[in-house]
Amino acid sequence: MSYTIGFAGPEDETGLQEIFQASEMDLAGEIQEHIVIKQGDRLIGGGMLTQTAPDSYHLIVFAISGAERTRGLGRLLLQQLLERPWDYCCAGSVPCGNSYCITTVAKGTSAGFYAKNGFLPCTFSDLYPPFHDQCQVCPDQHDCKPVAMQCSRELSQPAQAGAPA
Repeated sequence: MSYTIGFAGPEDETGLQEIFQASEMDLAGEIQEHIVIKQGDRLIGGGMLTQTAPDSYHLIVFAISGAERTRGLGRLLLQQLLERPWDYCCAGSVPCGNSYCITTVAKGTSAGFYAKNGFLPCTFSDLYPPFHDQCQVCPDQHDCKPVAMQCSRELSQPAQAGAPA
């Protein structure tokens, strides 16, 4: 089956918001800043990355429709984002050095998913502002069990900036 990954459009807003809300999240900005994975016109999931420093990115939100989980589509989308995060950030740029880092905050049991995809636990102080203290004032912190995580990558070849397909 063929899947497409690219920036979301206005027609994706309601569906992506429903997918995020089912995972106790919400859109993290304008819909056009989010990335979606689709099969034809069917929305499967999405996420949003931001660049936090010249060689660092942060995965703000990420979710796959409950009906589509365990089919490898979350892994497919996440691996694409990890391979070229600069292509999936609005106003993102190619790393300056030979390596880059992607951070996120895993909620609940999602830390296992991220670990299977190359992330390691880190401390919240390893995250760039404002993400380093995002969970300190959250009333749901005890139930959510947030885990700061990071994934370091080496550039395999000279990077070229460009929009995703």
